[in-house]
Amino acid sequence: MPATRTRALLALVTLTGLLVTATPATASPPKTGLTEALDAALAKGAATAGDPGVQAVILRDGRLVWSGRSGNAVDDPPAPVTDETMFGFASYSKLLLAAYALSQVEAGKLAMDTPIRAYVGNDVPGSGVVTLRMLLTHTGGYPDVYESPELAPVMPGGDRYRPGVPYTWQMIARGLRAPVNPGKKYSYSNTGFLILAHVLSVRAGGDRKLTAAVNAFTARAGSVVPEDGRVLTMERKQSDYARFAHGYEDFPDLGKVDMFTHFGDTGIPADMFGLPWGDGLFAGTALGGAQFIDALYTRKRLLKPATVKAMTKPTPQSVAAKEPYGMATEIFEAGDRIWLGHSGAYGGFNTLGGTDQARGVTLMVVTNRLGTRAADTIFKQLVKAYGSATG
Repeated sequence: MPATRTRALLALVTLTGLLVTATPATASPPKTGLTEALDAALAKGAATAGDPGVQAVILRDGRLVWSGRSGNAVDDPPAPVTDETMFGFASYSKLLLAAYALSQVEAGKLAMDTPIRAYVGNDVPGSGVVTLRMLLTHTGGYPDVYESPELAPVMPGGDRYRPGVPYTWQMIARGLRAPVNPGKKYSYSNTGFLILAHVLSVRAGGDRKLTAAVNAFTARAGSVVPEDGRVLTMERKQSDYARFAHGYEDFPDLGKVDMFTHFGDTGIPADMFGLPWGDGLFAGTALGGAQFIDALYTRKRLLKPATVKAMTKPTPQSVAAKEPYGMATEIFEAGDRIWLGHSGAYGGFNTLGGTDQARGVTLMVVTNRLGTRAADTIFKQLVKAYGSATG
């Protein structure tokens, strides 16, 4: 995952709302040779990555094949990861927000190649040139807003960081700079997705209306069989604090740091997710995240097939940069298979979710340890075990 808001720290974030609400008892598949192999792969991957808290699931064509968990959601006092534990999704959420934006294009409410000035006026630098397509494909050319003198001090590590104080779009907007050669070059951009969320909010008539609209869209993903789903949330509620894993990050001078408590907060830090952040957007469980992209890429319940095809086609700019990327979709290889999905890293959380579209297989890994590439390591172990067991 390209760096940004860590050490100015990377960008997780979440919008606002709730996707699935049912939380029945887990109905895990019976133990088989496959599930035993995946359990062993999870244990091996987690040990290699420093034993973070982990949830992982594998779906195939809308059905739960396997789920696993390990480690602690919180180290002090120790609290193990459960099926209900919520994790920050970080930039994995870009994929979800992009899918919603594309649904608005399908509905004729947004246009891919119209400058965003049509939606937000002159409030955003470069709005007369930058388009929705550029924001979705990381070709907008915006400098990193988290490195700006206006925003860096109020982010984690900054001398004015206040983890319990909500952020506003106006705070972010002060740090925006004019884009450089928009449309010409692929450069992974959290800034572009902050602007995307602002465009969508203005177009929807405000944050509350955007929240309701995105909730209605994500609910269309449905839930996997045999479970009715686990929470996928866009709303930062302090009442969820007891269910939330703490994010842990490794720093050379400090060692392993609890990003929920290190700066003195006693709840979910305001930079973890929730509006105005548009570059991370969601938190929840591995199952919640997996069922969304299973619905998007495999079951085709969220967008038209032609839109999904366009979303998953690498742009010429990303191919030239040797980082294949479509519209908020990473195209990557694992276990000699091609996967469509996204990674995420921020605030001590590391996430990776992807779909092997050719087989209808979706794998999602969420962890609460940043700095050890935990999600990537575990994902690769699970892909290897799944491939060996199924051919």
